[in-house]
Amino acid sequence: MLLKHLYDFAVSRHLLDDLAFSPKAVRWIIELDNTGNLLGSGPQATGDDKRGKEFSCPQTTRPKVAGGVSEFLADGITAVFGLDPDPDAPMTERKRADRDANNVAKRTDFWAQIAAAHQAQPSPAVTALIAFGARVSAAPPSFLRWGKDQKPDAKSDKSAWWLTTASGTETRLGPENFTFRVKLTPRGEGMLLLEDEPLRQFWRDRHGSEVAAARAGFAAGRCLVTGQDDQKLAPTHNPKIQGVPNTQSFGASIVSFDKPAFSSYGFDQSLNSPTSDEAATAYCVALNHLIGSSDHSVRIGQTTLCFWPAQSSIAKTPFAFLNRPDPKVVRDFVRAPFSGIEREIARRDRFFAVTLAGNSGRIVIRHWMDISLEKAVENLHQWFLDLEIATPERPPKKAAKAGAKEKDYHPLSLYWLACTTVREAKDLSPDTTAQLYRAALEGTAPSLSLLKPIFNQLHSRLVRDDTYNLLHDESRFALLKLILNRQPNRSMEIQPTLTADTEDAAYNCGRLLAILAATQAKAHDFKLEGAGVAERYFGTASVSPSSVLPLLIRLNRHHLNKIRKSERFGGHERFIQEQIESVLMLFKPARTGLPPTFPRTLDLQAQGRFALGFYQQHAADAAARQANKKDKTPALAPAT
Repeated sequence: MLLKHLYDFAVSRHLLDDLAFSPKAVRWIIELDNTGNLLGSGPQATGDDKRGKEFSCPQTTRPKVAGGVSEFLADGITAVFGLDPDPDAPMTERKRADRDANNVAKRTDFWAQIAAAHQAQPSPAVTALIAFGARVSAAPPSFLRWGKDQKPDAKSDKSAWWLTTASGTETRLGPENFTFRVKLTPRGEGMLLLEDEPLRQFWRDRHGSEVAAARAGFAAGRCLVTGQDDQKLAPTHNPKIQGVPNTQSFGASIVSFDKPAFSSYGFDQSLNSPTSDEAATAYCVALNHLIGSSDHSVRIGQTTLCFWPAQSSIAKTPFAFLNRPDPKVVRDFVRAPFSGIEREIARRDRFFAVTLAGNSGRIVIRHWMDISLEKAVENLHQWFLDLEIATPERPPKKAAKAGAKEKDYHPLSLYWLACTTVREAKDLSPDTTAQLYRAALEGTAPSLSLLKPIFNQLHSRLVRDDTYNLLHDESRFALLKLILNRQPNRSMEIQPTLTADTEDAAYNCGRLLAILAATQAKAHDFKLEGAGVAERYFGTASVSPSSVLPLLIRLNRHHLNKIRKSERFGGHERFIQEQIESVLMLFKPARTGLPPTFPRTLDLQAQGRFALGFYQQHAADAAARQANKKDKTPALAPAT
């Protein structure tokens, strides 16, 4: 049962030990002296980005939907100062009155919690904070201003909140959080109240009281997750699960009964699937933890894949390679797949994976798996073996311009492999991503139906994209190789490097087209303008070779003659002719003395072998050219 495994994960990783706190980004620290006066001209930024640094912040259990609820010690401009994020927003008089009342209630709640903390844990630092709160209760603090950008080169005349920082500069304020630091002595470093242990203990006690008060009104019964009787059953499952594509920004639920049509036997809300409040909290916390960890999740298009081993003793597994498969790390993994993992533990341990997709307020579980960790590692090992394909060495990258961000490209990651089937990542189908991750973790064979979109995108790029470089498209041909090699009725096993002695007609047709295209490029001194042989005829040749290749062979004589007369490449035509003849010899003629016979049509699998033959011939030729250049590189003169 999936929810039980998530519950066990939360318990074994101690994720439920301190639910009163959770990571939250706080951008601004308001620094005060021991009497509550502001130090400096404004708050200090905690980081360079607009969100700020993450802190372990108190987390309330009270629902915020109805409004008027604030967090403790760290919250936004409305909670801390009672200010509307957009006071000029157009709305009806009644709506404006309701919004103003909510702003006041939210601010009142924020400072009431601080007053309660002072009453429970009196301290000079909290006394200073309360004094600051009293000073800003009547008017906004001096470092906040509502208005337009006052810079001479301002690009917008729209009003916004502007904040003067501790350094005196003014910056536009977004939906960012504030917290406080108090310097009790002039030379002291100051106390960040979020890290003050007495205040944190106060919040643990208050959080526990909130939870106990909420559970007091819950019905009791048997929990379907833990199997225990007389448990307080959660009417709704919280916290919301965040980070799944196509869900609300505040999160969504896996289990939800918010409409009468979803209920049965007269049960209300989640009593239709009775789960204890502890178990519901545990599986939600576990999923949020998994989604937030790059070692345990990967987002592919509009789906999210989470994976984890059952035993807490194994903190990391190689499955993070699905997200960012570094070539060196993958090579090491292929050589020693169980490095760092005890084989006996892997045999006993279980491995789980779940695929999540969003549907507005709900999360859809598209697939989940439960296999031994040993089998999962073996499957991942075979996955990278099946994806292995030789690529020529790329030239060194040019230095990026200052401030420019390099595109995060990992050709063997699930994301980039899946992207070979679509024009844009937003068009990725959940079924495609599910097939690929199952192929990686369960060892299944992806459907042959994936070949068609891969071919379509390849042909589109060859014809329409002037910047397309076939040899830089490792993802597409690695995936083609994997799909073809995993078919039970395959006629040829594709190797990582060029197979020069195979008699597979489709593969050799692809090789032949690659040689003819390279000959044309060389005949034009690699400065061919417009579409060449590959761009014009790849689509037809990959489906019906016999209708195209004889014509291209005849036209190729012109290119060979041009090369023979070339000052730069004169003499190369003999090598090219031998190369063509070595491929043609692999085709059987209809009768002795007749020219070779090419296939009339190719099915999907044969089209895949055609494309791989085309690619691997190009890759082998490019690697040979690179090796030839290295051999001809003159040695450096010895130092004198």
